[in-house]
Formats: sequence, structure tokens, C-alpha cells
Amino acid sequence: MSTVMTPTEVKQRIVQLLDRIPAESLTVVEQFARFLEDQARQGQCVVTIVEAPGKRRIRYPTVSLPASFLDNLIGIMPPVGGDALADTEALYNEV
Repeated sequence: MSTVMTPTEVKQRIVQLLDRIPAESLTVVEQFARFLEDQARQGQCVVTIVEAPGKRRIRYPTVSLPASFLDNLIGIMPPVGGDALADTEALYNEV
């Protein structure tokens, strides 16, 4: 039987974890918290799904982008000829 924690209890657990984290790592925690805040502001909350007792799976929202976003990828790779094996070998031979 699992117990549901109140928001206050969750915050207390987070503070306890923060007290044990090395100071150098706190910046990463802050960045992640800001990421979650941005997601919530955009209506794309990250949720935890409890599937079985003791097991948790995190679901991240799908962020849709316009097709024009792919234009940024053009030119990153050198032109290739269509033979995946030959193209891969050619790329590694250039290094």
C-alpha cells in the first residue's frame, strides 16, 4: 500500500536532499528546477506515473516544432552518396 505525500512533505524531502548534495551540484539542481518551472508555465508539466508499487516512470512532454526547424540541420554533414557503409567509412577516413 503506497501513501500519498502532501506537497509540504515533498518539499521537506527535497530540502533534506539538497542539504546532502555537494555545493558544486546545486547549480544543476537550480537549472532543472527552472526547466520544470518553464514547462509548467507553458502548460507542459512533467508528471510521474506510478505503474506498480515501488516503480516510477517519468513522462516528459512532447514538444512540437515546425518543420522549418529541420532547416537548421542542413549542411551539418558533408554530402554523401547513399551507400551507408561507404559513406561511414569515408567519414572516418577523413578524421
